[in-house]
Amino acid sequence: MTITLQDVQIILGLPVDGLPITGRVEQDYDALCMTQLGFPFPENNRNGGRIQVRQLSRWFPNLPNNADDVEVQRYARAYILQLLGGTLFADKSNNLVHITYLQFLEDFEAAGQYSWGSATLAHLYRQLCLAADVDGAEIAGPVILLQLWAWDRLPFLAPIMRGHIRDDIIPNEELFPPPPFGHRWRHALETTGTSMHVLTKYREMIDMQAPDEVIWEPYPETVIMDLPAYCSSGRAIWRTRAPLLFFCVVEMYNPDRVMRQFGLKQRIPPLHSTSIELHKIDLRGKTDKDWSA
Repeated sequence: MTITLQDVQIILGLPVDGLPITGRVEQDYDALCMTQLGFPFPENNRNGGRIQVRQLSRWFPNLPNNADDVEVQRYARAYILQLLGGTLFADKSNNLVHITYLQFLEDFEAAGQYSWGSATLAHLYRQLCLAADVDGAEIAGPVILLQLWAWDRLPFLAPIMRGHIRDDIIPNEELFPPPPFGHRWRHALETTGTSMHVLTKYREMIDMQAPDEVIWEPYPETVIMDLPAYCSSGRAIWRTRAPLLFFCVVEMYNPDRVMRQFGLKQRIPPLHSTSIELHKIDLRGKTDKDWSA
């Protein structure tokens, strides 16, 4: 089993088909910040092209009632940066986001043409590889995707929904489009019947899992039909074999190894070896590299 493009799009509602999130990391950060956020890149708050997520929330508090279109767009970019740095592309600092993402947010119409979902999955795959190392003690990346994926498929891990919906999460919710599938976990949760923080117990239960105790298909067609269209717009490529790209990260996507998750018979897939050389590549010391090339 693994997290697939289907999971990314249905759980988080991210587009999985489109242009790759790649290009040059080294940018004119002052120019990017000035044109996209309205102020120069702060000298006392920069960290290798990254900026503090908390600082963004301080610079962009509640949107003024008299804000014009330009200010509204700047607030939107600051919010999206916080989402990228704090959730989708989170690193182990847990408080820094790279300014280079602003190059994809200049035009919101164009921003929607990028495959944010495949980049998110590439980042998660790479972080799972690093965390699985014998010396790995932490994990970064979109761990909310990993957690909700596990709750949907391994019932013994999931908390129990108490039935009523919390109304303090999204103010003015009626103004937003219908939410993706992962939103259902906003219900009040009961965890008293779940083993919490007991690693040996989790390992034992995972080792004892039988195939008929796994929810192989948590998204039957009846569920998909009730979701907004943006949760299934990329279904034509959910089962494609292709590399997932995210700047220096190249992770092979091989859904043919997990066909039971798509309701199909699992046959012996072709051999595929993970490239050790590709996994050694990171952004350090490569200040002038165009990853799109």
